[in-house]
Amino acid sequence: MITFVRTIQAMPGKIVDVLAQAKEMAALVKRATSVDIAVAAAFGGSISEIAWISRYDSLAQMETANDKMMADAEVRAAMKKFENLLVPGASRDHIWRHV
Repeated sequence: MITFVRTIQAMPGKIVDVLAQAKEMAALVKRATSVDIAVAAAFGGSISEIAWISRYDSLAQMETANDKMMADAEVRAAMKKFENLLVPGASRDHIWRHV
């Protein structure tokens, strides 16, 4: 089992916009890939940090879902909406293997 977590950080004053867009993105990815994506917001530490969290049976399944997501025009268009909302270079991916 694989857990994938992508964290992003909102620009100052943009957290509400980022949260709305993150939820929309999760719904679009679900439609394109059938993968459930949880949206989480930090409430300690950096309060402008948002995470998408998903689980996969294997890395191959994660790669297949990513291919489907990147092939979807609506998902790609939604990604562009983040361009002026996020702190450049602050995004991070975490890939965890369940043991």
